[in-house]
Amino acid sequence: MVKRILITADRIGDVGMEILEDRGFEVINSKEQATEEELCEAAERYQVDVIIVRRAKVGPRLMDASSNLKGIVKTGVGLDAIDVNAATERKLIICNGAGVNAQAVAELAFSLVLSLVRNIGPVDSGTKLGEWPRATYQVRGLQGAVFSIIGLGNIGRRVAAMARPFGVRLCAYSPNAPKDSFKPDIRNINSLEEILTISDVVSLHTPARPNNYRLYNAKMFSLMKPTAFFINTGRGSLVDESALTQALMDGTIGGAGLDVFDPEPIEPNNPLLKAPNLLVTPHVSSRTFGVIDRTAERAARSACQIIDNERPDSAYLVNPEIFK
Repeated sequence: MVKRILITADRIGDVGMEILEDRGFEVINSKEQATEEELCEAAERYQVDVIIVRRAKVGPRLMDASSNLKGIVKTGVGLDAIDVNAATERKLIICNGAGVNAQAVAELAFSLVLSLVRNIGPVDSGTKLGEWPRATYQVRGLQGAVFSIIGLGNIGRRVAAMARPFGVRLCAYSPNAPKDSFKPDIRNINSLEEILTISDVVSLHTPARPNNYRLYNAKMFSLMKPTAFFINTGRGSLVDESALTQALMDGTIGGAGLDVFDPEPIEPNNPLLKAPNLLVTPHVSSRTFGVIDRTAERAARSACQIIDNERPDSAYLVNPEIFK
């Protein structure tokens, strides 16, 4: 019997598609912005065995649409669009691409840090307009700065490694991280409020959860130094964008660099985009050639393991408890 895979997008990367095609699987693609109704209809009609998810939400209704469904594979890392508890209750395997994009995301996060700290955007624009602001240009730099990482996972640890040679003082708030994540030069801060208060740079690397929705609000920004920079390459839902806009407008913080928003894409008339000392990118932190290929390959291999009734690789298995 032919096995069927529903991809909640027009396709995944070529490497992944080739793996699925070589196995003889029938691949059903949806449009990128498919509704839940459309996805449920496709899953039910084709009685799919695996769903490969890019951005679509996967809840109980979609999970129950196909009686053949064995598992759900997320092409990236974040699981906020998948009801993990509902899937686990149904004994559905969930896999993601943990760590596959870590280096690329860390690179963009640190690029935003350097661009803000060195004030690259305004200086670039001014020079192109015929100005020569060398005499008035003066920045603090990174040496000696308190560089704080919130979420010391795969990405956060790489950001720390990038910052270390710049002579920063590393701090981290990551209550769920293993103790060995804290290298001797990383100060473990046990309070989110404290780390915001002492930091010159704050870089977010935490997943979205119900308990941290818009956690970074006006109160949190008020704790930060007026010279501090706030970086978010994690999830847009972590931040109250209205509060961040106001914090930038009135100088509560020194600047911000964002690759993620809530919702996405950000509306062109969003007041945040008019705020000063702001750098934005359109959720492209993992969009490098290598990551796109590795992400597609990882998703395809996990889908194959699920269909073959194999236990997926532990590094990418989200809910191992279903095998107990």
